[in-house]
Amino acid sequence: MGEVMLENTGAIEQRVYRAYWNDGLLDVFAAAGVFAIGLFWLFDLPVGAAFVPAWLVPAWGPCRRRLIEPRLGMVEFSDARQRRNTSMLRLILYAGIGCLILGIEMYFLRDRLGQNPSMTLIAGLPAVLLALLAIATAALIATPRFLVYAAVLAGVGTTGGIFGLRPGMILAIAGSVMAVPATAILVRFMRNNAIVSEDAP
Repeated sequence: MGEVMLENTGAIEQRVYRAYWNDGLLDVFAAAGVFAIGLFWLFDLPVGAAFVPAWLVPAWGPCRRRLIEPRLGMVEFSDARQRRNTSMLRLILYAGIGCLILGIEMYFLRDRLGQNPSMTLIAGLPAVLLALLAIATAALIATPRFLVYAAVLAGVGTTGGIFGLRPGMILAIAGSVMAVPATAILVRFMRNNAIVSEDAP
């Protein structure tokens, strides 16, 4: 009996966990992050690009408390789930920093790598590496939406590299494309889950 209850509780938590990420806020943050990094690179301000995660992470909590929790309330998961999420998020963050550093260094080393036509694809490497992070995020939050974002990043990165676009332009375009469905998801969530006033009958 106890095992059945634990299994049911786990299944319920899994469904709640999936629903927790369906409001679109994370999607908007991801699109904004990719676009902002691309914009800083486009204007030769790599230092600003490096600070984008440092700006977005602290903004997550206040935005969620202001936009999401008044509509759905606060959700607390089990200690095991929180520990697992913390470990995976830390891994994704470190991997993301590593991917961006690798992409930047390879792009600036492109002249030393020769005139091989395949080297033109290096400009799209940062976007392709971010696509791998999007896949990891899809696994973390148990939703296939981020696989679509991964396809966008990989597609724009590869196409932009072929056409000789700069990495900043490639990321800005990819972020703009991602922002369309991300914003639509968040707007639909807010429209379907209006804040009910305590004074309402």
